[in-house]
Amino acid sequence: MSAISTSLWIAAVAMGAGGAAQARGEFCGNVPTPGFDQPPNRPHSGRYDNPLYGYSVLIPAPLSAYSQAGTAERGFGIVLSWTPRAYLNVDAAYDVYYDISPEGVHRRDINAIRLHDLVAADQSSSVSLAQVAGGRYVTRVQCAGNPQIYIHDDVIVVRNREIYRLNLQSVPERYAADVKVLNAMLRSWHWRQSPQPYVKQ
Repeated sequence: MSAISTSLWIAAVAMGAGGAAQARGEFCGNVPTPGFDQPPNRPHSGRYDNPLYGYSVLIPAPLSAYSQAGTAERGFGIVLSWTPRAYLNVDAAYDVYYDISPEGVHRRDINAIRLHDLVAADQSSSVSLAQVAGGRYVTRVQCAGNPQIYIHDDVIVVRNREIYRLNLQSVPERYAADVKVLNAMLRSWHWRQSPQPYVKQ
């Protein structure tokens, strides 16, 4: 194995180990952390444009979204409720895992959840994001030691080796209202021409 191959393998292992820990927080109502909607995180409202990943989407009024400061901007998050926690995350990332398909991305999520927690239900359907085919996955999760059921409505599209996700985390008593925000954003999505490519995260 070459030095470059070894380095990439070590990086993949490290990302995989960290990904399992991150998945627990992501699926068990622990994101975002308090202070997410405060400086230095960047606020957004109205039409959001991401030239790096080549997409544009409308943040419904009167909601405000925030992106993490100090990193290349991949997307943003919207806190719909702190208690109970409801959160909508929009993200784009280069496909370092070679998942190739929305189903592959979702399968990795399900495997990560089942390491520690219960997948109570999982439904899939086809979806189109601005005429690019993808998948929509509605998963009910019960986390170890917590009676609360969390609903994750995850829209995934893989385009040009890049993964685009709109993920709603909600609870049963809020889901009917929260999903309207997700659906409105899906309808407003547009692809835009990306600049010259460079290393993405």
